[in-house]
Amino acid sequence: MKKLSTTNKNLLPAGRNQKGFTLIEVLISMVILTVGIFGLIKTASSVIFFQANSKMITQATLKTANTIEEVKRFSTNEPTGGSFGFNYLVTDYLTDQGLSEIDNQTYQRSTTEGDFTITLTLQIYPLGTSETFDAPTTIPMLEVLVQTAWTDSRGGAKDVEMAAIIHRRQFIQ
Repeated sequence: MKKLSTTNKNLLPAGRNQKGFTLIEVLISMVILTVGIFGLIKTASSVIFFQANSKMITQATLKTANTIEEVKRFSTNEPTGGSFGFNYLVTDYLTDQGLSEIDNQTYQRSTTEGDFTITLTLQIYPLGTSETFDAPTTIPMLEVLVQTAWTDSRGGAKDVEMAAIIHRRQFIQ
């Protein structure tokens, strides 16, 4: 049997033939990974905020539109012999619904529903005319202005505002 001999010349110096990562390579990889993870967390946080914000805007819009429609319903059933109508809207509705007089052409009420503050304003349209709520039969048009306000999850004030004009209907007998 032939004996294999090894000499020191054939061996590489220690550490040159080792394979693997150095400590600096590992640290750089960890920094890159950390930056990427923080970016994903920030993105997820933004998505959650904007989804919640969108939900609140949708709810506020529905509450605003429903409030306007409620006022419009009170102004419509006069010809059917109902007890409501435009005359009711410019007289008894103001006190029945707890609206406060701002001036002789404007009434307002604020209510809170959950996270929302709904402000209903009824004012004679157009502003600056001679008609007043003191003589309700002379009022030809009424502006219904509804503002729904809330505070978002980041503390910002948000609101949705809509308006409608209601005209006194002339019914022919």
